[in-house]
Amino acid sequence: MSNARVLYLNLTGVTCEIMKNLVLAGVAAVVCDPRPYPDAVRELPSSFFRASEMEKIIADRQKEIKGEGEPDSKRIKAFKTVAAAVAPEVDELNPLLVGRNAIEERSISLLPDDYFGQFDAVVASRLTVEEAKRISMAIQKHHHAKKYADGDQSEENTLFIVTDTFGLDGCAHLDFGSSHRYRRELGKDKLSDPTKINPYVSMADMFDVPLADASGRWDKIPPRVLVLQRLMMDYWEENRKTGGGGGDSDEEKSKEDFVAFAKQWLDTNKIPQSSLEIEEGQSMELDHLAGIALHPEVSPVAAVLGGVLGNEVIKSLTRKGEPANNVLLFSGLDGGCRNFLLCAEKSRK
Repeated sequence: MSNARVLYLNLTGVTCEIMKNLVLAGVAAVVCDPRPYPDAVRELPSSFFRASEMEKIIADRQKEIKGEGEPDSKRIKAFKTVAAAVAPEVDELNPLLVGRNAIEERSISLLPDDYFGQFDAVVASRLTVEEAKRISMAIQKHHHAKKYADGDQSEENTLFIVTDTFGLDGCAHLDFGSSHRYRRELGKDKLSDPTKINPYVSMADMFDVPLADASGRWDKIPPRVLVLQRLMMDYWEENRKTGGGGGDSDEEKSKEDFVAFAKQWLDTNKIPQSSLEIEEGQSMELDHLAGIALHPEVSPVAAVLGGVLGNEVIKSLTRKGEPANNVLLFSGLDGGCRNFLLCAEKSRK
């Protein structure tokens, strides 16, 4: 574990919590987040970014635009990306990792496919479905090639996590890799023989399952939290394309746009609006969801889910303990975090 490296794609409250926990445990971090600092993280519930510093940079920038005063231009230009801004904070968290931590300022689309498989884990947030599928297939290809080169003896794998939080809820997809083996804990100092994950479903295959078919023994309709994550992922992707959600003055317009998008999205994916009910008969209005979509992250939710997912990374690195296969659903209403198996019907048998 001391030589492990984890790649973080797009920092959010939950990925920052995972990074904090793992860096303190001695796992090096490589941060890929080329978004502009501090604009992209002003609402981020994380101790890595100081609100006073961010607001000063923005105030100085406004002065510069208006031609007022003498802003500290060096401070304004000190950090250009979120990755560069967080780097010294991560090094300060665990000085033993200085020199092993790193940043990557290229956008995800510019990273070559063979980049992702070199890491022990990839933890991502705010991805599009297509980005998640591309990274999943790139990791699989890397390790299949490695296994072939080693004469089918390699058991290396890269854990791939895609996670987001939204309001009091959070969801994570976990792909431990087809070659992953783990030992169950049978008692004090007792472990089982190495076991394969069964059934194994790659991240790409998870996202290929039609959402309307995502049901299980205890879920006769698609789980609400899973539906919410996919809705948010597609909405945030649309926002990136159109440049929507751009400030307080656009708040009401953005909410209206979300409601229209959500109605069309539910219809396209053949999801009844009843799937969004918190409890039977207790619906969640789309205009309320719009506020969550625009301001999604709540600090305690990010902290709890980040702690759970950090533990899953440790399980993957040590190959000890039964992993969460393959979706985790977190509800802040009762603090419950449960497994859900997302796969085609034939894979369940």
